[in-house]
Amino acid sequence: MDFNSNLINNDKTNGEAAAVAATAAAAAAEAAQVAAARNNRSADLDVLKGEKKLHEAARQNNLAKARRLLIEKVDVDCKNNLDRTALHWAAAEGNIDIIQLLLDNGTDVELRDKYGMGAVHCAAWFGQLESLKALVNGGARTTVQTKQGMNILHCAAQNNHLNILTFIADSLENFDVNQTERNDRTSLHLAADNGCIEAVLKLIAMKCDIHMKDKDGATALHLAAKKGNIDILKALLASGSISDDRDVDGRTALHIASENGYTEVCDLLLEYGANPNAETLKEMTPLHLSANHGHTDVVAKLLHFGCGVNAQNFQGNTALHLSAMGNHADTAKILVQAGCELDLPNYRLQTPLHAAVESGLTEVVEVLLAGGASLDAREKSGKTSLQLASRGAHVALVDTIIKAERYYSTAREYHNNDLGYVEPHAYLRRPTHPSAEQMKEILWRLSTKQLKNNEWKKLALYWKFKPEHIQAIEHQYVGPNSYKEHGFRLLIIWLHGIRKDENIMKLLFEALVAIDRRNLAEQIRRKVTLHGQKTCSPMACMIT
Repeated sequence: MDFNSNLINNDKTNGEAAAVAATAAAAAAEAAQVAAARNNRSADLDVLKGEKKLHEAARQNNLAKARRLLIEKVDVDCKNNLDRTALHWAAAEGNIDIIQLLLDNGTDVELRDKYGMGAVHCAAWFGQLESLKALVNGGARTTVQTKQGMNILHCAAQNNHLNILTFIADSLENFDVNQTERNDRTSLHLAADNGCIEAVLKLIAMKCDIHMKDKDGATALHLAAKKGNIDILKALLASGSISDDRDVDGRTALHIASENGYTEVCDLLLEYGANPNAETLKEMTPLHLSANHGHTDVVAKLLHFGCGVNAQNFQGNTALHLSAMGNHADTAKILVQAGCELDLPNYRLQTPLHAAVESGLTEVVEVLLAGGASLDAREKSGKTSLQLASRGAHVALVDTIIKAERYYSTAREYHNNDLGYVEPHAYLRRPTHPSAEQMKEILWRLSTKQLKNNEWKKLALYWKFKPEHIQAIEHQYVGPNSYKEHGFRLLIIWLHGIRKDENIMKLLFEALVAIDRRNLAEQIRRKVTLHGQKTCSPMACMIT
C-alpha cells in the first residue's frame, strides 16, 4: 500500500496533508533537477563531440566542417587529453586555410600542450614552413621554449628541416643559434645526434659554436662518433672541431667510436690527429674499450696507429685482460700476435690467463697458452692458473693447461725456446700422432678395465707429470671409481704429447713394464699385433 492510500484510509488531518504535499513537491523538484542535470550532461557530451570533430577537421584540412563547428560555438581553443588545440594539428599538418580560420576566430596562438609545445614548435618539428609563416604573421612568438627548453631552431634541426633553418637564418633577427635546451644541448648537438647532415652543414654556415658542450661534456663531435655518422664527423672536423675534446668522463670521440666498433670513424679521427693513447678518468685507452667489446677491426686499426698495447687502466687491466674477461678470443689473438706482454698482473695480481681460467673461457685460454702465457704466475691468493681451473671444476681447462705445459717443455728443446704463436689446434685440441684415434680405444680399456687404483699415478710419475698435475686431475671426484676417469684423462693428455715420429706402443709398453705390469704390457702388445695381422693395420708396424 502506497503513501497516498495510507493518507486516504487513515483520514489524516489537513496539516498532515499539507506536509505530504510539501514532500511531494520537493520530490518533484528534485526529479526536475536530476532531469536537468541529465540534459546538461547530454549537452556537455554534444560539446565534447564537437570539440573532437573540430580537431579532426583541423587535422584533415576540412575547412567547411571547421567553419560550421565554429558557428555552432564549439570552443576554438578546446583541448584534447594532451592539451593540444586545433591550431596544433593544423600547424603540424600544414593546413594554412584552417590556421587562418582559427586565427580569424580568435584562437590563442601561444597555447601549449602538456609538453610545452606551441603551434610554432609543431610547425618547425614537421617542417611546415608556410604554417610557421602564418603563425608568425598571426602574432606567434618564435622564441618560446618547450618544457625541455627547445625552441623552433632545436625542433627543426633535430628533424633535418633545412627550409625552417633557412627561414630562421634569413627572416628572424637576433635569433640565438647557440641557445641550449635543458641538457645544455644546442641545435648542432641535436642535429649531430640524429644524423641530420643537412642541418649540421646549415648550422655551421649560420656560425654556430661547434665547440660547445652539453651537461655531459659532449660536443657535437662526440655525439656523431657515438652514432658512427662519418659524413657529420667529416663536416665537423673540416670546420675545426677538436678531435681530442674530452667529456666529463675524459672520453674523446675516438674512445666513443672505439667502444662502438666504428672502424671507419676511428680511421678518420686518427687521420685528423686523435691521440690513440688518450686515457679517460679511469685510465681507459681506446684500445681498452675496443678490446673489451671484441671489436677486432678497431683493435687492429689502433695497433696500426701505434697505440700502447700494454697500457693498464685504474684496475691494472690491459687490453688483453679485458679481451680475456669478455671471452673475445679473436681480439686476444690479435693482441698476442702484436707482441703484448702476456703476464702483466692487475690489481688482483691476475694475469689475463688467470682471468680467463677463472671464468672457464676455453677458447681464450687456448689463445693465451698458444702465445706462451706463463703457467707459473700466481694471483693474489697464491694460486696458479692450473689451481684455479681445478678449484673451479673446469675439467677441460685442467687437461688443456697440462697439455700445454708438457707441450712447451718438449717443444722448447727442439725450437731453442723461441716458439712464437702456435695455433691451438696444432697441439691442444687433438693429438697429432697419426695413430691417435686407434689408440684411444686401447687407452680407454686400459684405464677402465686393466689399471688398478693409483696405477695411473705411477704412470704419471714415470712420464714426468708434475705433482700439481696429478693433484689437479685427482681433484675431480665422481665416486669410488673416480680413478678410472682420472686414468683415462692422464692417458689422453700423455697421448697429446707424443710426436708424430715416435712409437706409441713402444712407449706404452715401456711404461707398463716400469710400473711392474709386464704381463699387461705383453697382453696389449699381442692383441695389437694380432689385430694388425688381421687388418694390415699400421698399428702392427709400431710393435718392436
